[in-house]
Amino acid sequence: MECQRMLVLVICLSVSGMRAVIAGNASRGLSTWNLFREDYLSARQTCHTMGFVKQQKANCNQKDTIAFDAELKSPLKGLRSGQKIIFPVIRENIGGGYDAINGVFTSPLSGMYVFQWTTVVTEIVSTDTVLVIDGQRRAFNKCNSRKANNDSCTKITVVKLAPGERVWIECILGDSAINDDKSSSFTGFKL
Repeated sequence: MECQRMLVLVICLSVSGMRAVIAGNASRGLSTWNLFREDYLSARQTCHTMGFVKQQKANCNQKDTIAFDAELKSPLKGLRSGQKIIFPVIRENIGGGYDAINGVFTSPLSGMYVFQWTTVVTEIVSTDTVLVIDGQRRAFNKCNSRKANNDSCTKITVVKLAPGERVWIECILGDSAINDDKSSSFTGFKL
């Protein structure tokens, strides 16, 4: 708790010091951005020295980012139990793990992943779906519009994946439908 108070003090002093330096040096033509950057780096180094910042990767770049976002192209009707739901419209596919042809995400790196999927049913129907990892059912999402005639159902889950593991969404209730294609989506990213 004492370390947290010290961190807040360091940040506050850094920001207030920055304001004073900016005001004092503006008339001498010194760059506000350079002054801010120096104060930021000083505060960041202090936080690092005090143990508030973990060691960063030496080569941190977008290669480590894995994320995708896909949605339906058109409503789906007559879904069978065990049928894979394919989200063919890709909005993002950083890292190239999602295949819009077969609806499968293949993990390029090991780690913890977050998956979210939404199904929207607007007719008097029930559509139950499940997140599947290499054939094993992991997280369920029940969507029932029999009383409301319009239901949007979202499930979010966190899973640990090894490289090459495959993830998809599957229907688990026969004679199902997903009626709203623009709001029904499948998203995932690596933490």
